Amino acid sequence: MFSFSVKDVAFIALDSMKTKWSLGLLGCLLLFLFSCDKTEQKPIDEAKTLFTLVDPKDSGIHFSNTLKETAKENHLVNENFVTGAGVAIGDINNDGLPDIYFSGNQVHDKLYLNKGDMLFEDVTDTAGILKSDSWSTGVTFADVNGDGFQDIYICKNEQGNRDKSANLLYINSGKGTFHKWLRIMV
Repeated sequence: MFSFSVKDVAFIALDSMKTKWSLGLLGCLLLFLFSCDKTEQKPIDEAKTLFTLVDPKDSGIHFSNTLKETAKENHLVNENFVTGAGVAIGDINNDGLPDIYFSGNQVHDKLYLNKGDMLFEDVTDTAGILKSDSWSTGVTFADVNGDGFQDIYICKNEQGNRDKSANLLYINSGKGTFHKWLRIMV
């Protein structure tokens, strides 16, 4: 008959834990060593890609919705901080080319007119789009008044400031300018 003391049981349990720990560590080490792929990365076959990166110098599009967190403006205080803004693509001057509107959070919105051959012109100022310090959360093109020209609807949301949260509707004059027609409080 075997008899074990508490001291013997504790030693056997500790020894068993060391063995399990050692085996676990050995398993992780082996996994790490054999999971590393030593083959060389193959270059991307340009013929098989659907998109090509276009340099801003070549396209004329200089927009970045850069966010800077502060004590007053961050993802903990404002749940919409990381939801982004929006992009609308449509033909604002009926020339058959898709134009682009970028809405910004902490940066000003931008409207780009497509000149063809992937070249765009920033027409934000000449089109009459106001540079506001309010937070844009989305944008869409739609012919609201049925005149055949795409109008612009911009969603706004300023955390803790209802006055700056009014959505904006810009009516397209058909002559390259927009008129702020309506502020919509939601």
